[in-house]
Amino acid sequence: MSADLIISEHPVLATCGIFSIERDYGGFGDRICTFSVALREGKNAWMKMSLRHDSDKWIVIVRKRPFLDAWARSRQERQLSTGDESAWRDDYKFHHAEKGFSHGRDNPVQLAWCDAHYEIDRGLPVLHTVFTDGITRTIWLLANGAEIFPVSVSSEKCARLLLRGAGDRKTQPVSVAYLKSLLM
Repeated sequence: MSADLIISEHPVLATCGIFSIERDYGGFGDRICTFSVALREGKNAWMKMSLRHDSDKWIVIVRKRPFLDAWARSRQERQLSTGDESAWRDDYKFHHAEKGFSHGRDNPVQLAWCDAHYEIDRGLPVLHTVFTDGITRTIWLLANGAEIFPVSVSSEKCARLLLRGAGDRKTQPVSVAYLKSLLM
């Protein structure tokens, strides 16, 4: 079954920005899911998620503003979570993401890995998001105009929480296990 056939038969995948599912020959032949992320001026960034057999990760498409608000509430890297394009571009590691994304579709970068939970604030549940890995990749996407973009999380519960508070409502969380099952 070709990658194009999988995507065309599963419209939910296309709405998640999934471009293809194919072998990553640089990564020991693992299967990868490749995402196309829309940037300003009609450009795209290319990202990937490894579809390893032992992964229980999920993929969520998030919206820029609610995601940034949830990240700011976590107080992690406050200068970036509350920053603007100038602050993001001035980050000391920004040039690493610039180089990583410059390879385009030939060598997509890994999705950021986040966590999401709710805390009670003045009697109401409020989303908080923290990064395990991928802050610099995320600020690069934001600095280049991404309004929605994929992130990975460690569980279905986390995926549902993130979707509820910052997710793109036209999409649904997708598990790595589900994507792998399409290849069987």
